Amino acid sequence: MAGIVHTAAASSVNPLHTRKQDLVRGAIWDAAVDLFAATGFEQTTIEDIAQAAGVSTRTFFRYFASKNDLMGQGMVRYRTMLSEGIERAPAVASPLQVVRYTVQHVAVEAAAQPRTRKIVQIANSSVAAREAQLSRRAEVEDAITEAYAVRCRVTPRDGMTPRLLTGLTLTILDVTFRMWSRNEKADIVAITEEIFESLTNLVGPSTRASRKAHR
Repeated sequence: MAGIVHTAAASSVNPLHTRKQDLVRGAIWDAAVDLFAATGFEQTTIEDIAQAAGVSTRTFFRYFASKNDLMGQGMVRYRTMLSEGIERAPAVASPLQVVRYTVQHVAVEAAAQPRTRKIVQIANSSVAAREAQLSRRAEVEDAITEAYAVRCRVTPRDGMTPRLLTGLTLTILDVTFRMWSRNEKADIVAITEEIFESLTNLVGPSTRASRKAHR
């Protein structure tokens, strides 16, 4: 999965001009996602987005450099949610328990956003949209690897475990959102539980067999 919610989040403690910027950015994002879903990522123009958002193309370029930049911006919020999940996991949690906590934290928060399903479907149906999201993927990977390194008390460069946990987390979420996007009535937490159960079944037998082979 990739960027799933826009970066705008108006706050009562922000200055007035900042709240206005957040509202405009959010309006552009919402209009773009709706158009991408209805018309197609490749077929939608910046002029279309600006008109639907009620702004000029000049205003669009104040917030986003291109359609690809707009699509990639969702990864910024995705990165934040992942880092928060890792940080908020119970202190006594094992590394894999932190992964489970983080996956479910992000899944629930993302599913609550009104356009998440559309964003997933856009990325799944358009190579260009997916590539635009993936252009920011490295930033996400580095940020959550660092967060896992803090939890594991190693440096990102020295520790193999943080990088493995990062890959596992992102892969599980990618599968979760893909499955969830296909069924409007699906319980996203139930999907994560099903995926973790599948992982346990896949890893368990091979792990036991490997241990026996080395005795």
